[in-house]
Amino acid sequence: MVISAFVGGPLETIGYLVYDRKGGSALAVDTPLGSTRRFVSELVAQELQLLYIVNTHGHWDHIAGNVALREATNASLCAHSWDATRLVNPSLATDDEPALPVPPSRADRSLQDGAMLELGEFAFQVIHTPGHTPGSICLYQEAAQVLFTGDTLYRTAVGRTNFPGGDAVALNKSLKRLAELPDHTRVYPGHGLSTTIGRERWLLELQ
Repeated sequence: MVISAFVGGPLETIGYLVYDRKGGSALAVDTPLGSTRRFVSELVAQELQLLYIVNTHGHWDHIAGNVALREATNASLCAHSWDATRLVNPSLATDDEPALPVPPSRADRSLQDGAMLELGEFAFQVIHTPGHTPGSICLYQEAAQVLFTGDTLYRTAVGRTNFPGGDAVALNKSLKRLAELPDHTRVYPGHGLSTTIGRERWLLELQ
């Protein structure tokens, strides 16, 4: 599995391009402001077909490039149904106004807990992790022991719950679910450095 990270926007949000091999299929995890050109550049260089754009949640800094990347690739936009209104109205969910106008988007596929996204030889499991937003999700690939967490879990920190729709009790339950994963699971968050479940276990068990 190849994972490329693209940082964009004033909040230094991270989008990821994930693929199995050159000439194969790919998925994008979140689309930060200004990231489309870099996504497309790597897709072309590696001769990839982008199958999915997956939003871990609906905050504007994670969905800013949805429309541009979908138009450039014809990929299927995927998000949890509980964050659908956040995609349609990017200013709805936070107190932070977008740095630039973020075009509204609509998911082509509604993701639910336990859904699977097939990517070549890999299958990614959707884990519904509400708390930061009602429709926050993580993407887990068991064979490669990789987890994309959006704003649910970071290195040494967890997602905020003081935005509209945030729920500290729900977040605690979500983190306990993540604590069930193996220690060596590599965590790729929506901001900051990657980490592992083992490194963050002390934090997960505090919840």
